[in-house]
Amino acid sequence: MDKGERAMKTACLIAVLGAVPPVALAADLPAGDCKRPAARTDLSACDWSRAKLAGKDLRGARFAGARMENADFRKARLDEADFRGSNLKWSNFSKANLKAADFRNADLFHAIFDDADVSDGRFGGANLFGANLINTRAVRADFAGAQLKDILMEGIDLSGGSMRGCYAFRGVLSGARLVGTDLSGADLTGAAAENADFSGARLVGTKLPGATLRFAVFKDADMAGADLANADVWNANFSQARNRPPSVQEALIEPFVVRERR
Repeated sequence: MDKGERAMKTACLIAVLGAVPPVALAADLPAGDCKRPAARTDLSACDWSRAKLAGKDLRGARFAGARMENADFRKARLDEADFRGSNLKWSNFSKANLKAADFRNADLFHAIFDDADVSDGRFGGANLFGANLINTRAVRADFAGAQLKDILMEGIDLSGGSMRGCYAFRGVLSGARLVGTDLSGADLTGAAAENADFSGARLVGTKLPGATLRFAVFKDADMAGADLANADVWNANFSQARNRPPSVQEALIEPFVVRERR
C-alpha cells in the first residue's frame, strides 16, 4: 500500500469516527442490579417507582427512560447521572448532588429539587410543571425550551444558565440570582420576581406582562424587545439596563396599582 492509499484510508477512518455519536464510542455501562443499585451502572431497565434511594451514591448511573414516579433521592449523589426521558413525577431530589446530570425530555411534574445542586445540569425539553427548585444551586444549568409553568424557583442561583424560550407562566423567582442568565424569548407572564437579580442577563424578547418585579435589579441587562406591560416595577433598578423597551418607561410612570395574582 503506497503513502497515498494509506493517507486516504486514514482520512476515511477519521471521517467515520467523527460521525459516530460519542456515546457509541464510550464503553457501555455494566448492567446494574435493581436490588443493589450502584454508581456508573445501567439501571434503566429497573422500575424505581416509589424507590427509597435517599443518600445513595449513584454517580454516573443511567436511568434513561425508566419509571421513577415518587422516587426518593434526597441527599443522593447523582453527579452526571442520565435521566433522559424518564418518568420522574413527584420525585424528591431535595439536597441531592446532581452536578451535570441530564434530565432532557424527562417528566418532572411536581418534582422537588429544594436545596439541591444541579449546576451544569441539562433540562432541555423537560416538563417541570409545578416543580420546586427553592434555594437550588443551578449555576450554568440549561432549561432552554423546558415547560416551567407554575414553577417555584425562589432563591435559585441560575447564574450563567439558560431559560431561553421557556414557558414559565406564573413562575416564582423571588430573590433569584439570574446574573448573566439567558432568558431571551421566555414567557414569564405574571411571574413573581421580587428582589431578583437580572444583572447582565439576556432578556431579548422576554415576556414579563403583569410580572411583579419590585426591587429587582437589571444592571447591564439586555432588554431589547422585552415586554413589561402592566408589570409592578416598584423600586426596581433599570438605571444601567441596555436597550430598554418603551414598556419599561410606561411601567415606571404608571400609577402604582395593587394587582391580584391569578
